[in-house]
Amino acid sequence: MALMLKENDLRPLFENPASMDGLLDVVTDALRSHQRAQATIHADLRIPVAEGKRTLRFVAATVPGCGLGVRAFPLYSGARDAVFILLFDDQSGHLLALVAGQDLNVWRTGAPAGVACRYLARPGAAQVGLLGSGRQARGQILAIRRALPSLQKVRVYSPTEEHRSGFARRMEEWLQIEVEPVRSARAAVEGADIVDVATSCRSPVLEAPWVSPGALIITIASGQIPPEVVKTSRVFASWKKEMLEGKPPREPYNSMIDAGEWSADKIAGELGEVILGRVAARERDGEVVLFEMPGMPLWDTAAVAWAYRWAVQNNAGTEFTLG
Repeated sequence: MALMLKENDLRPLFENPASMDGLLDVVTDALRSHQRAQATIHADLRIPVAEGKRTLRFVAATVPGCGLGVRAFPLYSGARDAVFILLFDDQSGHLLALVAGQDLNVWRTGAPAGVACRYLARPGAAQVGLLGSGRQARGQILAIRRALPSLQKVRVYSPTEEHRSGFARRMEEWLQIEVEPVRSARAAVEGADIVDVATSCRSPVLEAPWVSPGALIITIASGQIPPEVVKTSRVFASWKKEMLEGKPPREPYNSMIDAGEWSADKIAGELGEVILGRVAARERDGEVVLFEMPGMPLWDTAAVAWAYRWAVQNNAGTEFTLG
């Protein structure tokens, strides 16, 4: 029988920061499989609803050792019970699980940032500048904390003082690391070994002079990095196809390419290529590395398989059948 996992069923998994360690490994393996052409991204289906005014999106991927995952989510706010992942056995086709995807999405987006820090950050990276204090920021800093034993301090900025201060208190207690709320994006970025941009903003949130030589910059959304930073950085992508062909276009790259100021040839590689040793993370000391992290359906499959295995081991969720 298949297993239904609601948000409450997964809460014990998500309350334990050490749970992220297993997901980091699963996502790393999925990225390896992608580079070896063993994993497959099958579809990106967008279906209009409400007379074309809103859109539901479905993405799917098969990952060896994980199965076939199909994720559904609305590209608008307010839809009830519309974010979920189906997990199928990739040999028999049997449905294994129906899993709530709202909280799981935070972890599946956080884990690749942690993996990126393992392979792209300078050895001994000790300080993170975090821009954002919402759900995604929580997942990002959790993954980075678990990925880097050398990490000592996080400086966090978001526009509302109450939000960033509350976030800092909660994360400091939960992750057992110093988290300092600061009054500006510049104060968070300057001197940081890793700059993680985890806001919903779609315009530049930092300036090139703030970024320290040798820093790693991670950004999860389009438009957050100014062209000046792109031009002076070694650029990596989670998935070049989505970075260059995604809808809407990824900025500032689309505009820079149209203006003749940049080209796709300047992408040094994908994270999976670095993991396999096919591409070097850095070519020289002091080089700024920029990791653009458009989402990959592979992450959904890896994350839902990870959650499903935990649930089976811990007798979580509710079994069901359609018969």
